[in-house]
Amino acid sequence: MSQTDTDAFTKFDLTGRTAVVTGGSTGLGYFMARGLARSGATVVLAARRESLLKEAADKMAAEAPQGHVEYAAVDLGDRGSIEELAQSTLERFGGVDILIGNAGADLFQPVDEISYENFDQVMQINVAANLALMRAYLPHMRQQQWGRIMFSSSATSLAGSAQEGMGAYTAAKAALNGFVRTAAAETGHDNITVNTIVFGMYLTDMVKEHLKLVEDSAGIDAVRGFESSFASMTAAGRLGDCQEVEGMAQLLASEAGSYITGSNLVIDGGMSAMLRPHEPRPERLVYS
Repeated sequence: MSQTDTDAFTKFDLTGRTAVVTGGSTGLGYFMARGLARSGATVVLAARRESLLKEAADKMAAEAPQGHVEYAAVDLGDRGSIEELAQSTLERFGGVDILIGNAGADLFQPVDEISYENFDQVMQINVAANLALMRAYLPHMRQQQWGRIMFSSSATSLAGSAQEGMGAYTAAKAALNGFVRTAAAETGHDNITVNTIVFGMYLTDMVKEHLKLVEDSAGIDAVRGFESSFASMTAAGRLGDCQEVEGMAQLLASEAGSYITGSNLVIDGGMSAMLRPHEPRPERLVYS
């Protein structure tokens, strides 16, 4: 291996870094956290259900022996619980170097039915909780002149959804997209990067559970129709595999991504690039 190759590889090394990943027990959060652990980081998985957290931490420790995995229960809808998470991680590690705010909540209500209370709850979990954790961890990042912050956003923040009931969720994710630009401008001189990762449609545990409900109520053909409909909306022609997000997390959390900040990085299989869904391909004409 050449010196250039060695330098490129070591830029992804996160040995000695501590990361907190909210929503880290399942889905996209789990695989982003696993990517950091595989790069050598100490990773704290934070989510609501302790039983799932323990199971996820044990699994990740086996899959990513390069790092160290711990977990902490938190209710991001409760400001006191968020403060407890921030305080406990700061006391435990002396500081947090990497924050991935991945946990989210949606509200399936049409825009003319959303109550103030429900809207506030969606904004609390998707936006305010992330800002509270960022505020808690920034002093350490500024002091050491190094920090990495990323929030999970959604392709629904870039274009309207035909699925009724996404208004509050879309507003929350769009808020994060805008927030990271100002946050990046204010923290960049301290070698801190702040970005959103804009996700498309992935086969998460939540989506799989939904598909199981669809199958139970309407049959396997309905499931195939659902998958085909969403797949046709992407340039890739398929839904995303959660494991495909590991590399982006490793990039943004490491020295390799040190010049990426204030960005909304889209990994949606080309969904946002499509003007209309793919149509069935016609039979190719054969000329004699």
